[in-house]
Amino acid sequence: MSAGAGGIIDSMLKNAPIVPNMRGLSAIMLLAVLGSACESVDSRESRLTYPTARKGDVDDDYGGTKVPDPYRWMEALDSKEVAGWVAASNQVTEPYLKALPLREHFNKRLTELWNYPRVSVPVVEGGQLFYQRNTGLQRQSPIFIRAGLTGRPSLVIDPNVISSDGSLSLAQWMPSPDAKLLVYGLAEGGADWLTLRVRDLASGKDLSDEVRWMRFSNISWTKDSKGFYYSRYPEPPKNKVFEAALSGQAIYYHRIGSP
Repeated sequence: MSAGAGGIIDSMLKNAPIVPNMRGLSAIMLLAVLGSACESVDSRESRLTYPTARKGDVDDDYGGTKVPDPYRWMEALDSKEVAGWVAASNQVTEPYLKALPLREHFNKRLTELWNYPRVSVPVVEGGQLFYQRNTGLQRQSPIFIRAGLTGRPSLVIDPNVISSDGSLSLAQWMPSPDAKLLVYGLAEGGADWLTLRVRDLASGKDLSDEVRWMRFSNISWTKDSKGFYYSRYPEPPKNKVFEAALSGQAIYYHRIGSP
C-alpha cells in the first residue's frame, strides 16, 4: 500500500463515528477494502509503459543564450509522427482509466446531472426569436427560430449533423436585421479560427459566401441586412495554422454575394 493511501486511511479512521464494540471490526474492514483498492491501483501503475518521446536537436538563440527545445517537433500537429505518439499514449491511458473502480459510477452520475433541457437567451430580429435549445445530452445545441413567444419553432441549423465526429463546432451566429439570413461560424478541432457561412432562412440552404480566418471577433450586421462587419487576421502560412504569430488583425466588411 502506498504511503499516501495510508495517510488517507488514518484520516478516515480518526474522523469515523464511534460505534460501541464495532470500531475495531469497522477499522479492519475499511483497511481491507481500501488496502485492496490501493494495491490494485499501485500494481497497475507499476505495469504502465509509456511511449518514448523523441528528443530533437532544436536550439533557440536569445541574445547569445541558447535554449534547447527538444520537443518542438510536437508542434507539427498534422504530422504522422505526432499522431502516432498520441495514439500510443492513448493506448496506455484509456485502459488504465477504464479500469478505475469508480469511473463508471461518476460517469453515470455526471450524465444524470447533465441530462436536462436548456434554452439560450433569444436574439430578436425582424419579429423573430432565434435561440439554441438542447434536449439534454446533445453534443451541440441546435438553433431554432419562431415567430414571437407563441410561434411554432422551426429548426435552422443542427450542428450535430455537420460533422459526425463533432470535429466541427458551432462557435457563434447572428441573424440579419430582416430575419432573412443567418451568418454562423464553424471552428475545426476546437481551434479559435472560424469559417463563416451564410444560411438563407427561407430555403434552409447555405449561400456561396464563405469568410475564413476570423478570430477573436463578433459579427455585426449592417441595418440594411446587405452585409456584416467582422475582424480577421492574414491567412497563416500553409501547415502553420496553429503556429503562426497573431499580428495584423483588421476589421473587414463582407457584402452578401461577394467572394
